[in-house]
Amino acid sequence: MTEDKKKYNAMEPILNNINRKYISLPDEDDRRNKIILKGLLDSITSSMKASDNLFKEMYSSVFYGGSYYDGLRVGQPDEFDLDLLLSLPKLVEPTLTTSNKPGFVHVKLNGYNKFIKQSEMISRYKGLEKLMNEKTHYLETNKVLRWMQRVITLTMNTFEKKDGRPVLKIPSGEFYLKYSQSGPAVTLKVEGVVGESKLKLDIDLVPCFVFGKDHWPSNGFRSNSTKKKPEFFIVPKPLNGLSDAERYWRLSFQEQERELIDGKSTLKPTIKLLKRMRDILDHKCIASYYIKTFLIWEVSEWRKEDFWNNSLSYVFMNVLKDYYEYLKKKKIPYYWNKNNNLIDSVREETLINIGNKVKAIIDDVDKNLEDPYVIAKYLLKPSELADFKSYMKIPTK
Repeated sequence: MTEDKKKYNAMEPILNNINRKYISLPDEDDRRNKIILKGLLDSITSSMKASDNLFKEMYSSVFYGGSYYDGLRVGQPDEFDLDLLLSLPKLVEPTLTTSNKPGFVHVKLNGYNKFIKQSEMISRYKGLEKLMNEKTHYLETNKVLRWMQRVITLTMNTFEKKDGRPVLKIPSGEFYLKYSQSGPAVTLKVEGVVGESKLKLDIDLVPCFVFGKDHWPSNGFRSNSTKKKPEFFIVPKPLNGLSDAERYWRLSFQEQERELIDGKSTLKPTIKLLKRMRDILDHKCIASYYIKTFLIWEVSEWRKEDFWNNSLSYVFMNVLKDYYEYLKKKKIPYYWNKNNNLIDSVREETLINIGNKVKAIIDDVDKNLEDPYVIAKYLLKPSELADFKSYMKIPTK
């Protein structure tokens, strides 16, 4: 290891212990919640299929996505982002075309007129016509979201009620359910008691349509480099300010992104540290996906494979410096279509302030290399910092 790579060694145990004590998920809670989550989803999706035949015909599986299942979750394992994967019948000949909004596509059911002549298909997929524009045959996000809300409502009505709330019994216990619509997701709020502990979970269920490699978008979109994951999703994320906003479907390449970040020793701990720093500094305009995206650029374009095998302190500080450069340029390009600047909607003044703060942190660390705790005040709350210093006794020079 060269001298340069040893530069930040003093804070190596600090970063590792902060990750373990304040950022990583408790293993016992993690295992318990995964079991409960699977039990809930198995029961809910089974009831959804029984409540709505169109859902039964189009539904294939749950994709366990989001930061939790990417191994990037910061905090308690009590919030989950799950995709309900749906497939359109091949006979409707869905065609994807790129839109004027980078990252969004339109979906047209080109074969619908032929499809409706098949009486068996019309019976199996009854209600499909209500998800599209009856004149143009474009699949519409608002109609899909209304349909999903209806399916969830019907499903909840099939469950036993206690105190006016749906109750679901699974092997792990008895859980109260409450649901609401939020963006493209139906949010389920789950409450119950496991052992002697009260449990609360928030589960976002997002209806997504699945497409294969034959529909991979072109016109500025990156080709798929992870060939063993040929499928991608489209999400009914509402857009504002457009006259035909309901035609815009957001692309989602979660499976490919997961492949890109897996198997790199210090990458995920680095992402979690950056997210923790963002939270401590209250930089709410920097979404977790923006941080993940610029790290995917690092993996794919700027860093050699063996870079991620270096010490966490070396990797973290070098990535933090790269993060500052992105902020200084006021641009984090969408990985799959670089014409889309993910932070374009953030005020310039805000980005300058965030960049200045990140640069000040870098300078502070570089001026105090022998102080192992110098980075801790940017990753911990004041009360946590005092506790951490009493817990971590490291002699300073």
